[in-house]
Amino acid sequence: MRKTQLAHAVWCACALQLVLTAAPGTALAQEWQPQLADAGARKPVDPIRINLPQLQANVLQRLALELDDVDVTATVVRQGNQIVFTPPQPLSFGDHQLRLVEHGADGSITERGLWKISVRKTAAFREASLQGNVTINLVRRVADKNLVSPVPDKSQANGAAQLQGVIADGNWKITAQLDLIANSQITQMPRGAGHGHSDVGNFLFTGETGPVIAKAGHHSVGPDSLIMQGFTRRGVSAGLQSNDKAHSATAFSLRSQDVVGAQEGFGVGDSENRTDGLVITSRPISSRRDALAVSVTALSGEGPAVAGATGTGTAGDSTVAAGRAASIVADGNLLDRRMRLRGEYAVTRYDFDGSRGRDTDLNGTIDVNQAAEKDKAYAALVTWTPWTNKMVNNKPLAWNMGVENKRLGTFFKSPANPLGVADRELVRAFTGVNHAGFDAQLSLGRETDNVNDIALLPQTASLQTVMSLSFTPQSSQVPGPDGKTPPPPWYGQPTFNATMILLDQDVDKAGSTLSVGPLNETRNTSLTATFTYPTWSWSLSHTRGENTNFINTAVDTQNRMTQANANFRVGEKLTLGPTVQYNQIKESGAPTGITAKDTDTTTAGLNLGYVFTPKLNGNLGLNLNKVKTTDNSQHATTHDVTGSLNWNLSQAQGARPGVTVSLEGQVHDVEDRISTASTINNYQVFLKVSVSWLPVL
Repeated sequence: MRKTQLAHAVWCACALQLVLTAAPGTALAQEWQPQLADAGARKPVDPIRINLPQLQANVLQRLALELDDVDVTATVVRQGNQIVFTPPQPLSFGDHQLRLVEHGADGSITERGLWKISVRKTAAFREASLQGNVTINLVRRVADKNLVSPVPDKSQANGAAQLQGVIADGNWKITAQLDLIANSQITQMPRGAGHGHSDVGNFLFTGETGPVIAKAGHHSVGPDSLIMQGFTRRGVSAGLQSNDKAHSATAFSLRSQDVVGAQEGFGVGDSENRTDGLVITSRPISSRRDALAVSVTALSGEGPAVAGATGTGTAGDSTVAAGRAASIVADGNLLDRRMRLRGEYAVTRYDFDGSRGRDTDLNGTIDVNQAAEKDKAYAALVTWTPWTNKMVNNKPLAWNMGVENKRLGTFFKSPANPLGVADRELVRAFTGVNHAGFDAQLSLGRETDNVNDIALLPQTASLQTVMSLSFTPQSSQVPGPDGKTPPPPWYGQPTFNATMILLDQDVDKAGSTLSVGPLNETRNTSLTATFTYPTWSWSLSHTRGENTNFINTAVDTQNRMTQANANFRVGEKLTLGPTVQYNQIKESGAPTGITAKDTDTTTAGLNLGYVFTPKLNGNLGLNLNKVKTTDNSQHATTHDVTGSLNWNLSQAQGARPGVTVSLEGQVHDVEDRISTASTINNYQVFLKVSVSWLPVL
């Protein structure tokens, strides 16, 4: 007991001695606490200052500063009793976490301070900005000769502006994108004459608050599917999404036929030109979001009639077609992402001539009113990658393969996929290998039509084979003792490409116009070689195509095209780009009433660029085109010369606009030996001022 009391007394005496001998004003490691200076809202690049008490040097060395869990200690500087962190890049608007810790000698970590940093644009808005990209061109034709009527105005002006803005605070955010266009030539505006010299292009307004997202303007909704593909239209949509964005539901109303210019508002006011629907997407496996994604789409729409399975839209035809469609898509990755499975099933009900029918002869009286057609479609895709991170001879090897099956019924059609091709069934297999600069791809597919087996229609089958090979030898050059990489070999860095496409079309089932047997055969082969050097490059390509028609409804053709290109940099100021191309088309086996002919076309060109000073440069283009046919329907030579001298007075930067003054010229000369009326010899010279501005507010 006495030994314990004695040890305790000695420990207390040592601790008291440590306090008494500490430097005056120095805090003990167990007691000190930092203070954040300027704890209010700050700008993205404002320095962050932390006040420290008087600390010993060894304590300062053990401090670490973290911003959003990222160690930024290396960029911190000490100023007196403060440590200062200046963001090397502007911080994003919103809240950030700042943490100061002390690493103990025993490996322990003591948190000394934890603060929330609020980065705001203004006191009213966390984020508020407006930026644009504005271009204005002023053109004056100062000289001309023999211009073709109608002659454009001597003075012209055009411009465009892309504007982007955002405001946000709390849990809400509004963004906007808007394109503006203007042209003194009113016929060149999207809506033509009668709609003014300026107009609105695409635009999109997006609002977010918590789980709610709403959009108005040009946009697409949901993933592509058999019933909704490439469907970017003007309209509105609103939806909900979970906090982790794994689940979402979006209702939409988009214009069936897109609209241009400042008309139709948000594009949803016309019920006969609108597609409404709902898209629900879910990623149900929380541990791995890409393991499975399920998307369900349902829609209904009306719009102008277009080419369909039972008829064709005609100019002046005011028929309004209508349809409904639904699909479900499941897409997922299995086996460490080596296998992908995608499946889709869709149904449609489409009325090709609408509820009112069609006026086929455009005399004001409805002639046809067909019933709506129902049909279905499905698509399945399986891809397989045998290995991940596979190495062969210390180089990665990638190999993939897959199969695809797709069937779209004869009357399958959706208002949100107006260009979709129906009446098709496809079975395709493909594979690809990539290793050490070598890439090979192979695809083999068979497609048939008349999948609903309509008695009066024939059935054709197409067998398509696509093969492509490319090879880029990997350079083994290593720096020498002086640290410099030796020059490339005499052939430079080569790249070789070869592509072959084979297409065989046959009639499998006879119809009213076709008999069973071969229909058409196409063969296309392309070879390209490119050689690159430090200051120049050149390439050579040759393409050969053959098309044979077995039912004597079109001429057989053989096409040969050879092309050579080069690009040289001479010194630091001159660049040269010569090109030459020869194309020959031979026709044979012409049907009755058609004369087969051969066509030879030669094209040559030379582009030159020269930099006189950092602000003054010039360009010159020389082009020659000669075309001749054996039946004397064409025999003409065309010369084109274009040139410009460009003086960059100032570069666009911030509030300062950029200004470029150019003198441009064009010479166009056509010598037509068949029709002298087509012979042309004219030129134009322009003085052009281009103003660009990149405002940021």
